[in-house]
Amino acid sequence: MCEHEIIGDYYRGCKHFHGRYYTGEKVDCGSPTCKTSAAHVHPPTMGCRCPTIMTEKRRVQNMYQTKHPDCG
Repeated sequence: MCEHEIIGDYYRGCKHFHGRYYTGEKVDCGSPTCKTSAAHVHPPTMGCRCPTIMTEKRRVQNMYQTKHPDCG
């Protein structure tokens, strides 16, 4: 699985992470069947059915003691 870094806010009241943006930093898994890997066997096209096997490396920019507005 490729790991993409995301920056966001963490709300301790509901334990909700709200991602704001991806930094562009990633750890490549090297899998030929992963769409986001540099080792992908063919160029990604509209017809590519390879799965995007991705996890997020979450970095907290701001921490709030309240709940996220969507959580009430």
